[in-house]
Amino acid sequence: MPPSNPNTFSDVSQTAVASAAFFETAIKELGGWGSRPTIAKVMDFGCGSGQLVHALCQRGFDAYGCDISAYWAEDQIPIPDRLSTICRSPYRLPFDDNTFDVVISTQVLEHAQNKEECFREIYRVLRPGGYSMHIYPGKWYLPYEPHIYVPLMNYFWPYCPIWWLQVWAILGVRNQFQHNLSWQAIVALNHKYCREGLSYWTTGQYQELSLNIFGNFDWPVQFYIDNAHGGFARYFKRLPFKALSGKLGRETREAFLIQQKTPKERGI
Repeated sequence: MPPSNPNTFSDVSQTAVASAAFFETAIKELGGWGSRPTIAKVMDFGCGSGQLVHALCQRGFDAYGCDISAYWAEDQIPIPDRLSTICRSPYRLPFDDNTFDVVISTQVLEHAQNKEECFREIYRVLRPGGYSMHIYPGKWYLPYEPHIYVPLMNYFWPYCPIWWLQVWAILGVRNQFQHNLSWQAIVALNHKYCREGLSYWTTGQYQELSLNIFGNFDWPVQFYIDNAHGGFARYFKRLPFKALSGKLGRETREAFLIQQKTPKERGI
């Protein structure tokens, strides 16, 4: 199937457009597709509403997406045939073995509580030589947990102290969906979300799992800082000691993890 090129879906967020531009550069420069005559087949793991898939299609990629629920509405997005739901039990991505050249995700891994299953499935659907690329907030993200805005909650995780959530709810800390709720309701929601919706890992944990499944990993921090959009990248571009500041940015803000399915199958 050729890449979609619909003209009826203009409401693509600027974030999706910028993310598509970043991944296009990463796929061409880090994934080696800059000089290949063929179209890269890409899967957005945890695609949400499908906006990034659409933006990648507009850039000429043969892009697809999947998520644990159908967050997209077929009458609101022109590519519903490219979006599929993930089977949860047993956990399985809705694609055949050796289907994709690249699998990407953005702001997904910090939610996945079954990371080993996720990585094994990503490995399965990648073609030999294919790349897996993930952007996610680091374990030591500052100044606050980026979903519920509670300071240091990601540091505490997997422990979720009620008293800490109570302090910040009483002080008025709210995310964009909580403004009209009582502090008691916010504490209950945040506590449930921390236990069921978050899974913060350290760099070392990601490295160990990547080696176990892919046999390799890379953190191209300088590439990420040079090419990413947003305030984080703009700020870290100005810092001296690039190697050190890049690692600091990976740990306290955004991380960019790459794995490759080596051409020789490893029997996983």
